[in-house]
Amino acid sequence: MNLLEEIRTQEHIDIEQVEKIDLEIGPVASTAAAIKEPRLGVEGKFSVWFLAALALAEGNVTLDKFTDEKVNRPELIKLRKKIETRLDPRIGFGARFCMKMKDGTEYKRFLAKPKGDPDNPLSFDELSEKYRNAAILAISTKQIDALIENIKRLEKVENMNEIVALSIRQA
Repeated sequence: MNLLEEIRTQEHIDIEQVEKIDLEIGPVASTAAAIKEPRLGVEGKFSVWFLAALALAEGNVTLDKFTDEKVNRPELIKLRKKIETRLDPRIGFGARFCMKMKDGTEYKRFLAKPKGDPDNPLSFDELSEKYRNAAILAISTKQIDALIENIKRLEKVENMNEIVALSIRQA
């Protein structure tokens, strides 16, 4: 949902002022994320409505946000009910977005290739942050920092066991 994170940051969106969101998505998103009213955190991962509402309300979407409590938060439910989706097979993995505000302002964006696509790759810092957000659920911050530093200098690492040892949960 990079489109929504981007618009949230650039336009300083107040989600209470959103009137309606039209979201055109491709076939993958329309089938893989088709749970319209998630009730469990894990269902939120498969709901384009929840993902869009979360990205717009909170910015980046990270694994720790897929909780039962979060998908049932009243303000996110209210926001996701304002989202209408349409399938456009020509979009592929991209998305087209139009948000109408209560004052009549409209924000429109189109993303042909999502972040992480070979034609729109993640920078090392973005990839590191994505890894950090996932790994924190399994290993310490110290281990994560060390792994990232070792990966930065991967071509100079002489013993891969050093990296493997860092990825194991320490008691």
